Amino acid sequence: MSKRGFTIVELLIVIVVIAILASISVVAYNGIQNRASDVAVRAGVDSYVKALYRWNAETGQRPVGGWSSTTAIGSGENCVDGSGGWTASGSYACSIEDILRSKNLVPANYTRSLPNNTIYSPGTTDGRFTLMFYACGTAGRYALYYHLRAPTAQDSSDVAAAESLGCTTAPRTNYGMRGAKVINL
Repeated sequence: MSKRGFTIVELLIVIVVIAILASISVVAYNGIQNRASDVAVRAGVDSYVKALYRWNAETGQRPVGGWSSTTAIGSGENCVDGSGGWTASGSYACSIEDILRSKNLVPANYTRSLPNNTIYSPGTTDGRFTLMFYACGTAGRYALYYHLRAPTAQDSSDVAAAESLGCTTAPRTNYGMRGAKVINL
């Protein structure tokens, strides 16, 4: 009577092969998740830029708000002061999102619905730290910075182009912003 079965070496080889396949699957899955997150952020940025252009066309104003803003938007169409920064409502007394919300150009909590910033998001899991908006050196020129998890060479080039036009480097160096759109209003 002969015994049939697998040797310990054969079993170890099967386990190693399964482990390798599992690790490849996990790495591929994480890459897909990062790309999907970036697609959602880019779509959100495109909508935000269109809303800014529309707001500017309807009001004839340039946006103010963000860091150092002192007064909520109230019933007006623009903030009275501020110097850029995070775009999300609730970040400052008056934000770019508040301006766009006042004309129903973006839904409530629009920025928070975006994927979160994985580099800078103190105590949050929503997208309130995903977009930043700053005026650049020339009147009417702005940069909308955004966080990406897997930026492309084009994304890096867009950030460099914004910085070469006089836009601040702080969003990239301090807050993990890896994409930028220059906006001329």
